Amino acid sequence: MKAVGGRLLCLLLLAAVVAACSCGRSPFNSSASAKPSPDDVRVQVARVGFDDQTGSNYVLLLDETESRELPIMIGESEATAILLALHGIKPQRPFTHDLIRSIIGQTGNSVDRIVIGDMRDEIYFATIYMDGGRYTIDSRPSDAIALAMNMNAPIYVNNKLFELSSTMGLGAGGKIPNTARALGLTVEQLTPDLASAFGQADARGVLVSEVDPSAQKAGVARGDIVVKVGDREVKALDDFSRDAASIKSGAVTLTLDRDGSSRTITLAADGGAR
Repeated sequence: MKAVGGRLLCLLLLAAVVAACSCGRSPFNSSASAKPSPDDVRVQVARVGFDDQTGSNYVLLLDETESRELPIMIGESEATAILLALHGIKPQRPFTHDLIRSIIGQTGNSVDRIVIGDMRDEIYFATIYMDGGRYTIDSRPSDAIALAMNMNAPIYVNNKLFELSSTMGLGAGGKIPNTARALGLTVEQLTPDLASAFGQADARGVLVSEVDPSAQKAGVARGDIVVKVGDREVKALDDFSRDAASIKSGAVTLTLDRDGSSRTITLAADGGAR
């Protein structure tokens, strides 16, 4: 039922976009600003993950100084769409957001930006701005972010929401779920739905979300899935942290899954290439 509801909302968003795109000769909407408000802060998608304590997916937004963050709970399909866009991976079959992007582009329209501008009853609200502020469309933040990621449109958050988010959070104590960092990599837990999107039969391994230049030079890329450290199988974050910590010096071989194919790379214990 939850998945059906999510698809219905996506279809409603699609209908709104189609309506906007079909109204190219409508009078200019003076209430739609062509420029961001001074209170709107540009952000970037830093991470998409899964909170074990709440059983929910989330997207983490950071301001450009990386001094403020805003976590937002999102659905499974939106988490997958945003994660694939974050890693520059095209799904085998287009998601709803890919369809919306195609409709907007092929009708000669554009997305200026999306703004997450309000929160009521612990629910965030977003607006999609199109065609130089000519049109505005109300949206769930997850759908708006997924669309922005697919169209390389900027994402903004109203300044007041950073303060409100300090009283809310994911899991106990309002903390963002942990990632693990070692060997020049930042990794996060792979959920079953994300594993399916990456072509894996099961959620085996951890997902690489950030790569230091030295590890990148060795051949590791964002979106890779680490399934082994040396000869030890990695099933969760704790496995990765424990196995990486056991390597004091020398080189280590990582087994990675990329686009459904297995490959091995060799790293120095400090994350550099060997």
